[in-house]
Amino acid sequence: MKKYYYLVVTPESLIASHLNPFDFGNYLSVGTRKQIHGQNIFFELDHEKLTDLPVKHIDKELVPYPNGEPKRSVFFSIYRCLEKTPLSALKNLYLSTDDGKVLELKSSDYEETELDDVHLYQQFNPISTRVASKLSPDKFIRFITDTSKPVSAPKVMFVELLLNELAADPNAPLHNLPYPNPDHLRECLIKLNEIQEKSTKTVLRYMQGDLKYRTIKTGFFIGEKDRFLYYQFPTINELEGKYYTWWRSALTQHF
Repeated sequence: MKKYYYLVVTPESLIASHLNPFDFGNYLSVGTRKQIHGQNIFFELDHEKLTDLPVKHIDKELVPYPNGEPKRSVFFSIYRCLEKTPLSALKNLYLSTDDGKVLELKSSDYEETELDDVHLYQQFNPISTRVASKLSPDKFIRFITDTSKPVSAPKVMFVELLLNELAADPNAPLHNLPYPNPDHLRECLIKLNEIQEKSTKTVLRYMQGDLKYRTIKTGFFIGEKDRFLYYQFPTINELEGKYYTWWRSALTQHF
């Protein structure tokens, strides 16, 4: 059977499997008996570009079951997985809903089309803070991965979230943005704007629960210093057309 390799973002782990990305995403979200549920975000990997791959362990453990069923998961790392994975090894990114629908995103060039004064970033690895920032995504990556500073990380992954009118006016209504404690969010945005030399402000210290896919603005970023990959989230027209089944699932809390 064909072997697939994955970097799972939440929780961070490296997994080998006989399942293709869509079946693997469904398996992660609902299991084999549909008795578990949960959102999952993961990359498919090019194993030839991974370093220190435990080939003997994978060959020993990744074998079909006696009845011929494929082996669904063999963990081969659970620590500093993002840091150890070269950007060149990352293939497509997959988003699964809590009932197992899977959306595939391909990397593309990033072009900033809206020059907002403030951005909202939800980080995943190596920390899961939510941050308001005056920095564009590429500059934010350089800022976070500047290891000459005491507070830094060798690599970072995050998604840009919607602020809508709040990007220009912190006192504007949230409308349908489902963020907790909106007064705290406004206070963070106001303080960020008031202090000229301040470029970031922590909004949430750690991610609580699943990412609400409908709050994604541009897409996902993963990078280090001057190098990064961008995975663009579909437009609303694409979501309501080509990806309707996934989008309907993403908008519904099933459990």
